[in-house]
This record gives sequence, C-alpha cells and structure tokens, in this order.
Amino acid sequence: MKNSVRILVVSIVLAVFPGGIRAGNFDLEIHCVPKRVDQNVKKGSDGDANTTKEHWVYDVAVENKTFKDLTNLEIKYIIFFKQEQLGVKADPTPRRQNGNFSITVLKPHEKKLFSTDPVELTKSNLVGNWIYSSGAKPNAQDTLVGLALRVYQNGARFAEFANPSTLTRERWE
Repeated sequence: MKNSVRILVVSIVLAVFPGGIRAGNFDLEIHCVPKRVDQNVKKGSDGDANTTKEHWVYDVAVENKTFKDLTNLEIKYIIFFKQEQLGVKADPTPRRQNGNFSITVLKPHEKKLFSTDPVELTKSNLVGNWIYSSGAKPNAQDTLVGLALRVYQNGARFAEFANPSTLTRERWE
C-alpha cells in the first residue's frame, strides 16, 4: 500500500512538473517596496499648469533560503508604469524601464539589498478654473504599476518574482 501511494505522488508530481522539480522560487525570498527619492514642484500661473516631477525606485531584498552558497546571480527587472498626458483624451500609455543587478555570492540565509534605477513620474494640473474645450483631461498623473524580476544563475533562469503577481504574464523583451 505504501509503495502505491509513493507511485501516485511521483505520478502527480511528474504530471504537474513534467520537467521535474528544480530549485527556484523557494530557494530565494524576494521583497520589494516602492520609494520616492525626490520631488520637484513647478507652480504655474493662472491658465498654465502646475507640474510635479518625482523619481521613484524599488528597494529590493533578496534572501537565500538554502543552506548553500548561491553564486553568479544576475537579476533582470522591469519597472512597469503608465504615463498620462495633460490636455489629451487618450488613456494612459503603458511604459516599462529595464535594469539589472548582479550578486557574486549570496551566502546561506544572507540577505542582499539593492535599489532599482529611478523612474520619473509626472503629475500636472491646470491652474485656475480653466478647462480644455476639447474635453481633454485637466489633470494628468503618471502611476507605478509594479515590478517584475527574474533571477539567473550562470545564465539559466533560476527564479521569478512580480509585484503584483499578474506581471509574471508580461512579455520580456
């Protein structure tokens, strides 16, 4: 009876993971937090627009959850954001910014911290009681959507992370 249960478990594992079970997402714990690093406000006069430019990064923590050194890790990431244009009726435009970070050695249960490259987000609004006769937006605000990253070890994909998790479905170019 015990052998038939083991065979059943192995059969289920092979059905769910046809390539076998590999090290990966459970060997690393990854957290990310968006953080504004600076802000520049330009006040407009009546009929003009106020503009605020902000630079945002993601602070990322990568922790080795294994009992062995993880070497030659390369982390490739994409920051997803949307840009809106003042005075335009169109929906916000999806944008992305790529970057990477390398870790030579990540010792057992060690945590490495890094920040992504900054992305610039802009907020604009018309000053006074002005509107666009075309019905276009009197306010525009760029927004962060999230961060997706992939961890490679010696060139092979090792783990994947996204916040929100739906970004794992996005294409990598």
